[in-house]
Amino acid sequence: MKHKWIIVGQAIFLIIVIAIIYILYPKTSTQLNGNIVKFDSVNAKVIIISNNPDFSNPRYIDLSERNNITFDLEPGTYYWKSDNGLIEGISHKFTIDSEVGMNLNDSLNESDLVNIGNVKINVTRNSNGVMVGHIILDPDQSEKVDDSGDYIGRQS
Repeated sequence: MKHKWIIVGQAIFLIIVIAIIYILYPKTSTQLNGNIVKFDSVNAKVIIISNNPDFSNPRYIDLSERNNITFDLEPGTYYWKSDNGLIEGISHKFTIDSEVGMNLNDSLNESDLVNIGNVKINVTRNSNGVMVGHIILDPDQSEKVDDSGDYIGRQS
């Protein structure tokens, strides 16, 4: 009979500990839209984010002023965890894919080649199978170009 009460007491203690951890554990979610990431948090004070799974080069994002934050990141794989000052959450990961794109905007007298992707691109201009030009464009950058020939872009 004495052992039964010890086991019941240990079970109640374990349930209380699990409930406390559940209540105190930092609850944070993430949403990705292109290269924009949004963190929503219930009780986290800091988001720790890194491009290494061992968090050797962490970036700390303070959430003490608000419960959500949105910002842009370069393409790549990122690891993150939340911290509320008492408990550090487990590590999660997300990937922002590279998007290569360009657009040729024609007007009456000139044409603009615009990088509409989220990475730097190298663009070559070919005329009759021979490379006749080379342009490097950062995201959202444009350059005036001749409207003749073929333009081929690739990630830098």
